Amino acid sequence: MRAVAVGSRSFVLGFRLAGVRGVEVTNANEALSTVNRLMNDPEIGLIILSEELTSEIRNEINEIRTKKPMPLIYVLPSSSTGARDMDYRSLLRQVLGI
Repeated sequence: MRAVAVGSRSFVLGFRLAGVRGVEVTNANEALSTVNRLMNDPEIGLIILSEELTSEIRNEINEIRTKKPMPLIYVLPSSSTGARDMDYRSLLRQVLGI
């Protein structure tokens, strides 16, 4: 199983440097269509989305998560959002859909 990062050029570049495949997108609609396409690839086990693109499509992403649990979709804060407190329990509930 492979992981794929979906986000801005700098977000994807960071993952490419770590050996993770990436898809550059410029807006939320492009990110959503990319996620829909990647959901049908049996080789992909994890889709990492940049948080800056998902604010507009959060409901659609959650709907995709409930319909198809694999690959796992994880929304990761981008480096431009700055430091903040993370509620890991809430994040885990969101990822697991509970």
